[in-house]
Amino acid sequence: MENYENRVRALYKILSKAYDLMDLIIFSNEKSNPRKGLASKLPNDRLRVLDICCGTGNSAIAIAKKNDNNTVIGIDLSSDMLKAARNKAIKNKFDNISFREMNAVKTDFSNESFDVVTVSLALHEMPQELIDLILTEIGRVLKPSGKLYIIDWDRPKHPIASLVFAIFPTLFEPKVFKDFLKINWKQLLDKFAFKYLDTERYTFTKLVIAIKSE
Repeated sequence: MENYENRVRALYKILSKAYDLMDLIIFSNEKSNPRKGLASKLPNDRLRVLDICCGTGNSAIAIAKKNDNNTVIGIDLSSDMLKAARNKAIKNKFDNISFREMNAVKTDFSNESFDVVTVSLALHEMPQELIDLILTEIGRVLKPSGKLYIIDWDRPKHPIASLVFAIFPTLFEPKVFKDFLKINWKQLLDKFAFKYLDTERYTFTKLVIAIKSE
């Protein structure tokens, strides 16, 4: 696990400088932007929201901007990605969001301390055993009947888009990516006491929605 953490920190020390280009290019259309879709799902109530593997904070910031009554905490292993996230939050003067350097497998939060947990475009980079550990930790910190939202890559149906998508992971993603695309989310979430609710599709991505069993 320590070697994995070190690899992540080293990789994203480099990628943190250009990571936001992905959002600018792929998610330029607001109607098909999964982060905007996620933010719109949350009610503007006094909810505690945890954004796991938050990167440069794009999903966390989308939620904080849309819902000023939510308290949003983003966590990530990469201090460089978190620095970029904090700078954006400060620039936009958000006072309902904070970021912390933390391992998603073992967080410092109390049991059942969040109403909502989100994770965006991170799980596809991980082997199944690590995904399982993160889902276990999410189950620990999420309140009963709390919502889980997962944004990640999804194979598009349009032939041209599908061709582009076939090339993309070969160039940029780890070997586990192909196995990730085969995950049956209902079956996987059932194993960790989550009830699968729905899947919504966006540009090259999908939003999986689940609720923690009481």
